[in-house]
Amino acid sequence: MADSGNQVIVAAEAIGSRAESGCFSEMLDKLEENMKNVTGKKKPLKKSLILADTGFFSEDNLQEAAKRNIEVLIPDQQFRKRDPVFDDRKKYKDTDVKKYFGIEDFQYNKADDSYTCPAGKKLVYKCAIEFKSRGTKGKQYRMKKSICSVCPLNGQCISRKSGKGEFRALFILQQKYEDNLSEKMRAKIDKPVYRGLYSRRMQIIEPVFANITFFKGMNRFTYRGLKKVNTQWQLYTIVHNIWKCMKPLSEKMAI
Repeated sequence: MADSGNQVIVAAEAIGSRAESGCFSEMLDKLEENMKNVTGKKKPLKKSLILADTGFFSEDNLQEAAKRNIEVLIPDQQFRKRDPVFDDRKKYKDTDVKKYFGIEDFQYNKADDSYTCPAGKKLVYKCAIEFKSRGTKGKQYRMKKSICSVCPLNGQCISRKSGKGEFRALFILQQKYEDNLSEKMRAKIDKPVYRGLYSRRMQIIEPVFANITFFKGMNRFTYRGLKKVNTQWQLYTIVHNIWKCMKPLSEKMAI
């Protein structure tokens, strides 16, 4: 994590995992600890805004930030498609593009906990599914392959190219928290002022990685084991921070 004013790294950790979204709470812990040491304040992030890319968008991460009273801006993965800047792209699309059935086209049957598809066939409850990395869980309903393969509406229901061997499945999300922050974040990021703020994320953090990899020459880790790799990573971040501080410190000394 880096600050927006000077691109100084304020928190850094090697986690040994390709996906980093599940480490959001640990990242906030590290950030708060470091900023307390720097500022001496009990709540150093009180008036701050944390920008994170779409990989961190999940109900769990938003709830974690809310619990700590930290304002975050983490757009969902589809927010670019809702950007009004690209409204005119619709005229370039084929108007005859096939529309596939969505959840709204399936009717729920409370009596036997099943769904009826547009063809009048029944999808039965199969299993419960939980995606821990995304903080979502729900129920899956499935149709038999033998029914889907001969269904006249198959082309509008199953989008996979290997349609004959596929079946239709519905994943129904269950709300995990009383307050749905994901929907609130979607509404928030669609506002022009927040889209403008989020556009700064790339110019804040990406040059930091470019500086470390290109100018500092770290394009790969040369050690094995999480402890050694983390030590190497943090040493490079220290070098980056020293380089970032040299100019303002020299200007201050000159005055």
